[in-house]
Amino acid sequence: MNENFLLKSELAQQLYASVKDLPIIDFHNHLPVKDITENKVYSDFTDLWIATDPYKHRAMRILGVEEFYITGQASNYEKFQKWAECVPMLVGNPLYDWVTMELKQVFDIDVPLNTATCDAIWNEVNALLALPEYTTEKILERFNIAHSAPCCTICDDVSFFTNSENYAPSLRGDDILSPTPALIGNLSEIVGFSIRSMADYLAAIKQRLELFHCVGCRFSDHALDDGFTFTSDRENSFDQFISAIHGQPYDKAVLQSYILVELASMYASMDWTMQLHIGAHRRTSDRLLAIAGPAGGYAAAGCSDFAGIIDLLNACENTTGGLPRTVLFPLNAADSAAVAIISGSFSKDGVKALVQHGPAWWWCDHNLGIRNVLDNIASYSVLSTFIGMTTDSRCLLSFVRHDYFRRVLSDWLAEKVIAQHYPDDLELLKTIARKICYYNAAELIG
Repeated sequence: MNENFLLKSELAQQLYASVKDLPIIDFHNHLPVKDITENKVYSDFTDLWIATDPYKHRAMRILGVEEFYITGQASNYEKFQKWAECVPMLVGNPLYDWVTMELKQVFDIDVPLNTATCDAIWNEVNALLALPEYTTEKILERFNIAHSAPCCTICDDVSFFTNSENYAPSLRGDDILSPTPALIGNLSEIVGFSIRSMADYLAAIKQRLELFHCVGCRFSDHALDDGFTFTSDRENSFDQFISAIHGQPYDKAVLQSYILVELASMYASMDWTMQLHIGAHRRTSDRLLAIAGPAGGYAAAGCSDFAGIIDLLNACENTTGGLPRTVLFPLNAADSAAVAIISGSFSKDGVKALVQHGPAWWWCDHNLGIRNVLDNIASYSVLSTFIGMTTDSRCLLSFVRHDYFRRVLSDWLAEKVIAQHYPDDLELLKTIARKICYYNAAELIG
């Protein structure tokens, strides 16, 4: 892989040169906070690279690899061997490019991973991982990260972030929308008072949000999965809450809709950005759910209820706090245009892109998916306000995807100029590219 990978023209190379060294702001990821706080030393390359990465697990399953070598009891070396067998067959999949970039940029290995090179790469990387220069902290330092926001739940200990310059929690709020007796018990103990009503619950959540804010949190995240519907049945939500915290059946749509609107008002008052991940169909294979757990890499893209999402945003806008900055992440590529259009349906004086299309997400964060998002934002919204890239990943090495995105963006912009769709104004295009790759996201975190 040469220095001009994905950059097909001199203009693309010039644009990339203007953004390649910008710091990284990664506003949504699933990095293991415990590994960061403890500065984990990884036992071997599989422990770092394969064990926690559902992207790789999914590809291996598609290629027919036995689960024994993916999440089963095979040794880490055997799992690495199987992954090495798979990589050459992944040409065309973004994993092939990411593997090449990760080996080169993190370990300075410039040979392809395959069965012939498997042992040499395994031994070389494992030797490096034993050095002080390859602890979790040192690996992350290689990526010039200005801000990384690992997901934390409302009850998580976020004290680590108190004095951190480059890391802040991002609130993962799915459990807040679906309260259980266990959550209520844990939250009551943390906040120091009993939660017996919706008012108690919201007071407890507000206390925790204030603590998150103090340690740098500026982003929340909620999954509006396939089948999400919005209802404005406010009064009935209180009864549904009582049922939920006593472990009884309740109307999920009624309760989630009410809590989400209340949360959005709190986010707006604290100037947070609310992220809504839309349309994942997470329950596919019962067999893989039992084997790999709920985040095992087997989810599919579902359909989105845009009438419900619009009603949700409208309800948030009509609260005392108003609608917070909101980023919509459609998982189904067919929904991208609809999401870009919604960005023009809500506004606030003096606020750029109050609602906007998020980066290509999950199965879409590849060359084709990124270009699709760029086309839709440029055509239906305003490209210069785009928030740019985030990894949404559990693997430390995935920060190379920012470089991948910057290359795709630069080449896409250059193609538009060459086709005479965009003005041949290098400085203007550099300004837009730099906004997308860094400055727009930097504004959101102050």
